[in-house]
Amino acid sequence: MRFRTLQGSGSTLGSRVTRRTRSLRPQPLHQRGWIGLVALLLALAIVGWLAMSALKGHGVSGKPAATAPGTPPTDPRERARAAEATVIDRARETARQVDEAEKP
Repeated sequence: MRFRTLQGSGSTLGSRVTRRTRSLRPQPLHQRGWIGLVALLLALAIVGWLAMSALKGHGVSGKPAATAPGTPPTDPRERARAAEATVIDRARETARQVDEAEKP
């Protein structure tokens, strides 16, 4: 297919339009990787944020707020340590009572 030439320019109208439109259009193949990478990083950030809030909700991650003295701890790890200390104290007390009962 032949295009008419412009007067005095020596180039065809079709090639001139094609060059202009090529320079104005972005190259989608070069941008597709960056968009995918940004989308992947955004998804990773959202998943991390949700995981962090879920772990904090279950008391596994992060430090709880300070509580007043004498109140039971709200952190599950602290409650477990307190329960362990109570079991050890009661075991020592029971062992002491058994030793005292066995003495003549």
